[in-house]
Amino acid sequence: MEMKKRALGKGLSALIPDSYAKLMETQKTIREDGTKPADSAIQEIDISLIRPNREQPRHRFSDQTIEELAASIREQGILQPIIVKKSKDGFELVCGERRAKAAERCGLKKIPAIVKDLADDKLLEWALVENIQREDLNPIEEAQAYARLVEARSLSHEGIAQKVGKDRSTVANMIRLLRLPNEILEHLIEGKLQAGHARALLALPSPEHQRQLARRIVEDRLSVRHVEEIVGRAQVKKRRAKKARALDQNLIALETNLERKLGTQVRIFPKRNHQGKIEIQYFSLDDLDRLLNLLGIPQT
Repeated sequence: MEMKKRALGKGLSALIPDSYAKLMETQKTIREDGTKPADSAIQEIDISLIRPNREQPRHRFSDQTIEELAASIREQGILQPIIVKKSKDGFELVCGERRAKAAERCGLKKIPAIVKDLADDKLLEWALVENIQREDLNPIEEAQAYARLVEARSLSHEGIAQKVGKDRSTVANMIRLLRLPNEILEHLIEGKLQAGHARALLALPSPEHQRQLARRIVEDRLSVRHVEEIVGRAQVKKRRAKKARALDQNLIALETNLERKLGTQVRIFPKRNHQGKIEIQYFSLDDLDRLLNLLGIPQT
């Protein structure tokens, strides 16, 4: 684990000097027109010329945390420069959007920045590395960024893992979270659920099972360990039920299709003479109403 963290740190250190304060001491010589020498690694850039990173993986910025950072900037100044790349009409942020927002809120006209010549396809990688290192992303923002790297850059899970300093399985599991229903994704974004909760929910047989347990997690504040135990017991019962019924592959496939269609657990119990019964499970009165609507049965 320690080796992984060093790999991640090396990614940012390739862009940011090891000692920002020491470097600033050597760059106090200002030209008469107010600009720094052309070979200066850190420049004072007009904030109005900087536009956000088009590949920014972080979608939500807390107004409270920006205000807290702004208060820190008013007290101590900006302790680390932002990173930008040149664009046609100014500069584009690579890393440091929250610092730029906080500096603007303080009324600053200029901000210290390191200008790097980065290819467009590196913008997402560097922004992702910075946010992960600072633990600024919620699980869904992180998962979506990984998915974009797979789609836009054709990177493998192993390739992404090497770039961000995480295990391949961690990257794969984060991307899998995007399969969950939107209601659960919103809980993750809002911090009502943890990534561990979500990984456990993925093992449930249907979206409705996942939604029902997610609501219980939020309402009862269940721990990840408790949820894993609940899901584990459900899986054991499911395996035992299938074994006891000894269904053939056609009936198993039919059960699966019915579950996908109805969004809930369905069990087929065949009997002799081609008879049997179908068991459809519901989890609340609202869920029962939903199933009745799907089946076209009028409610009394």
